[in-house]
Parts: sequence; structure tokens; C-alpha cells
Amino acid sequence: MFLVGNYQHSLDDKNRIRLPSKHRDAMGTKYILMPGMNGCIFVYPADDESRLLKAFQDLESFDPDQAEWLRSITEFSDVVEPDGQGRFMLSADLREICNIKKDVRIVGSINKVEIWSEEAYLARRSAQDHSPKAFDELYRKLHKAMETK
Repeated sequence: MFLVGNYQHSLDDKNRIRLPSKHRDAMGTKYILMPGMNGCIFVYPADDESRLLKAFQDLESFDPDQAEWLRSITEFSDVVEPDGQGRFMLSADLREICNIKKDVRIVGSINKVEIWSEEAYLARRSAQDHSPKAFDELYRKLHKAMETK
């Protein structure tokens, strides 16, 4: 799975959203929604459930900080199955955490999808360096990582 691209969407009146068709095709028919980093929602395919579960189980659950982090992630997470038209609801908790009102940006992030409020997406994007030099450095890091595997 290689999820890329970004798409503008809006929540409908029932706070439902639909992933772009090329993402739906790659991600299957059931998704795990979790509070993500920097104010977005992570959307994982349910097929990644065992991989996510293993990562969570590898945490030291008796360490108070890790236990609280795990609790914070899981209490606001959800498993959803899109309806016949591919729509699923974003919970009030996730919308509040990520400050999503109506307009969203759906971003492919290699092995998951991220859902951002349009405002947060634009603010994050405007703070990034999109110069050729910045991309050169990113590609140096990518190629170095590819060589070590």
C-alpha cells in the first residue's frame, strides 16, 4: 500500500466523510481512526490491526507515562465501516481534538491516511520549506534509509 496525494472535502450534515476512491480501494472496507500527530486524525486500514496491536502491546503498560499515553490514544479511537456510499462518521471527540468543523483535507501518508481541518492543513503547509534544496535533503534521507534495508 502506498497512499499519496491530498484532497479537499467537507463533512456532510451528519459529520460523515468519504475517503477518495483510490484510498478506499487500497484501504479496504473497515478503518481504525485515531488521534494523530500535530492535530490530525490517523486512518489505518483495519488490516493493520494486528501490527498496531503489537506496537501497543510492546509498550510498558505499567509505566505511568506510557499507560496514560496509551489510554489517551485508545479512548478517543474508533473502528468504522463505511456505508454503501463509502461514508463514515467522525466522532465528536475526534472532531473536537482536531478542531474539525466542516472543511477537511485528506492526505495520503504512505501506510495510512490523515484527516486535517483545512485550516490546520494550510497552516502546517505554509510553515514548511518547499524549496528544491529542502526536497533534496528529504530525498537524501530517503535514499539513505532505502540503502540500509
